[in-house]
Amino acid sequence: MKEPANPAGSIAPTVGVADPRTIAIDLDDTLNNFTETLRHAAYPFTPADGLPEATFHHYLEGIRQDAPEAGDLLSTEYSFLRYKVHAQCYRQARARADGVAFMRWLRRNHWRIVICTQRDLRRAHDDTRAWLAERDIPFDYLFMARNKIVFCKAWGIRHLVDDDGFNLAHGGRYDVNVYYPIMPKHQSLPAHTARGFRTFEEVQRWIQG
Repeated sequence: MKEPANPAGSIAPTVGVADPRTIAIDLDDTLNNFTETLRHAAYPFTPADGLPEATFHHYLEGIRQDAPEAGDLLSTEYSFLRYKVHAQCYRQARARADGVAFMRWLRRNHWRIVICTQRDLRRAHDDTRAWLAERDIPFDYLFMARNKIVFCKAWGIRHLVDDDGFNLAHGGRYDVNVYYPIMPKHQSLPAHTARGFRTFEEVQRWIQG
């Protein structure tokens, strides 16, 4: 899903042609503290959720721990509650100050900024755009992509900032430079070529090199 931030001034990426000044950036746990918000934000029981209170709390604990769906159905009471909880977290998550500064630096230096997320933008599009606008975070395009390495390769994007272990493990194989915010979950990953950072200032230096 593509959504120009400024339709009058944006130019669509050229499929398959690498642009050294285009960068793709993840949202959740990269530009914000989504998981922390998910695990600690209040989400009180309400009959409007349509669940018995005990079931609600059982589901909520699973959602906080990112437990998988039990079964093969695409739409269940659990998945619907998860969407509602995630939507609240999308609105409440705190932006990384150095990440916001990095995004503004990219804009000042004429980078093309592609926000690439696994969120279901059919439902989270408005909340996502509102969150970005409220924090004055610039971007050119907003995409949903499950496999971000394939997405970046297809669109000729050489730089990806993302926390997902799959992208860290496979970016180098497809000539995508991956940079990730260092987290405990990354300690057990197999060998990879991605660069871990403590602050976005490090990424800024690397992409200029």
